[in-house]
Amino acid sequence: MVHSQIENEEIVERYARNQLAPEERQAFEEHYWGCDECFEKLQTMERFLAGIRDAADRGLLDDTSRAAFAGARGVWFRWALAATTCAALVFAALTGWIYIAQMPKLRAELDRTAAQLQAERRSRAELEQRPLPLEQAEANVPLVMLQASRADEPPATVLLQPAAKHLVLWIDMSPSRYRGFRLEVFSQEDRLVTSLDHLERGPYGALAVSLPADQLPAGDLRIKLSGQDPPPASLAGEYHLRIRRP
Repeated sequence: MVHSQIENEEIVERYARNQLAPEERQAFEEHYWGCDECFEKLQTMERFLAGIRDAADRGLLDDTSRAAFAGARGVWFRWALAATTCAALVFAALTGWIYIAQMPKLRAELDRTAAQLQAERRSRAELEQRPLPLEQAEANVPLVMLQASRADEPPATVLLQPAAKHLVLWIDMSPSRYRGFRLEVFSQEDRLVTSLDHLERGPYGALAVSLPADQLPAGDLRIKLSGQDPPPASLAGEYHLRIRRP
């Protein structure tokens, strides 16, 4: 079966409508399986007919429309095929424009991104090869022991020298059901200075906390300790500390 016969005798539409004789049907099947053009036309026709049937089933086509479709099948198919061909041409033109006009720009952006990644890898490799600076040991670390006190009692006092880097707090606690604690340090203006979470008591039942000395302002501080784990959280103790600086 050749293309001229297929077009003149509307073989594609008749095949989709199951109107071919068995020998014609077999001959067309042998042809379109090896012909991309006819295969595509058949797919378009089958989708077109399925849409018409669906519209008819939904009551979207009146009797006049159905009659017009039945009487002008070839015209409808040619319009559908023309629309499909135009869409394919538009898509091909758009793809060509993207390839010609946009690909150089995209390739340049890709090259820049690759260069940036390569530079970041080199920088990271150089940093990994550098020896880590050793933290200097600190002598005479200031330490203060805190006990729960009332507001009218004098606070514990500690003198922080300019060279001090840390202040160690040793907090005595009464027995508690909590395993984990949160510590908050407030200034005289009741501003949160620093905080620590997930604190646990040591073997002597006390908490040992190291705070950066440069974060602690001179003056009276209020230290609030709350139990967190297991919930619900509640206040476990409040302590007062006076920071002095020379």
